Amino acid sequence: MTVIRGVGVISLGKCLGTFYALVGVVLGALTSTVMLLLGPRGANSILGKSMHLGEFDMGGMLLLVAGVCILYGLAGFAVGIVSGILANLALRLGGGVEVKLE
Repeated sequence: MTVIRGVGVISLGKCLGTFYALVGVVLGALTSTVMLLLGPRGANSILGKSMHLGEFDMGGMLLLVAGVCILYGLAGFAVGIVSGILANLALRLGGGVEVKLE
């Protein structure tokens, strides 16, 4: 039996940041595709009249995807760091986790 007594905080942050960035690419692509298919009037009717999307074209949608990807990646990195700190605390208090490796 091997006992895991801690995790790498930065390593976990990088892994979760990458995962969240990939999720951001998928969500950004789906959102921009729906908004392009609906057109400006359809998007305004769904999102509300306060958002002016009449000038969003393909370039705007690509910026939307890039922005969502970057924001999700940064959020994932932050969540990974906080999760790593809390996991290390829990592992220290609980004595670690036994893992059977073959």
